[in-house]
Amino acid sequence: MPRIVIVSMSPLLADGVAAALRGDDWRVVIGEAEDDADAWVLLGDEVTVRGAGGAGAQLSAGVGAEQLRAAVAAVLQGLSVRETPWAVDATEHEPLTPRETEVFELLGKGLSNRDIGGVLGISAHTAKYHVAQILAKVGAATRAEAVREGLRHGWIGL
Repeated sequence: MPRIVIVSMSPLLADGVAAALRGDDWRVVIGEAEDDADAWVLLGDEVTVRGAGGAGAQLSAGVGAEQLRAAVAAVLQGLSVRETPWAVDATEHEPLTPRETEVFELLGKGLSNRDIGGVLGISAHTAKYHVAQILAKVGAATRAEAVREGLRHGWIGL
């Protein structure tokens, strides 16, 4: 039976999340991130689920119990999860188009405009346009800053 450790500065919040996760096919305890476990649920400004095998999930703090259970189950299966892009800050940013999301993922992997174009079958100039749109929508001045924000908010994965 997999062991899930809830980590939080707030004992009340940890108790509530532990109660929401109990009843599935895993054992839920409140502890420390260093505890030996199959997965950890870290509670803060966002909810982060980390699996022992490297899989993870990044969810908004207001995530429901059903979605949290689904994310934990996915992480235990070795999958990484993220909410729909821009779900957290939809009122602050214009949503990315599907193509921009593809470019953003490749940008996060460190690809140049030329390499992005090659992967997606578009010109380097078109890739550069998409990168500029991403920077504007994310509110970033540099590619690195955009990637940092994308990772921080779960808009892109590693």
